[in-house]
Amino acid sequence: MKPALPCAMLFGAAVLSGCANVSTDPREGGFFGGVAGINSGAYDQRIRERDERLAQLRETQRGLEQETSQLEAHKSATERQVEADRARVRKLNADVAALDKRVNALAAQEGADQKRVKELETRLDALKRQMGQQTSALDALEGSGLGDAETELRRKQLEQQRDGLRREYELLMKMQLELAR
Repeated sequence: MKPALPCAMLFGAAVLSGCANVSTDPREGGFFGGVAGINSGAYDQRIRERDERLAQLRETQRGLEQETSQLEAHKSATERQVEADRARVRKLNADVAALDKRVNALAAQEGADQKRVKELETRLDALKRQMGQQTSALDALEGSGLGDAETELRRKQLEQQRDGLRREYELLMKMQLELAR
């Protein structure tokens, strides 16, 4: 039985010497590589490295999630700003359209007002001529020195016409001033 013991020792020595060349990664070195990795501390070192890498990746992920959150908030704020700008543009377009209508209406009204002013000016000129004629007729009556009733009646009629023409002239001047505003 003694020969069995040296065989077992030889076998153990062969295993241990073989373990020195075996990878400490159990995927590559098998069972003995795993046992050698545990005994040498390489397995614990790989676990620490992987934990550190996992911590780095989680930190990177937190940073990316925070950045994504900030980008989403910025995107929402930008979308709100764009919508507000679009609303302002729509309002400005509506204001411009309303202003355009108002300008067109004023231009049409101005054309009508210009026509009315021309008519008033023509009428005013006619009144001035009539007033001049009335004044001349009154002057002629006063210069004639006749005091008969017919001349006096004619003079009063002319004065009444002159006063009526003056009132109409004053009204026309008022209307012309109002239209000029």
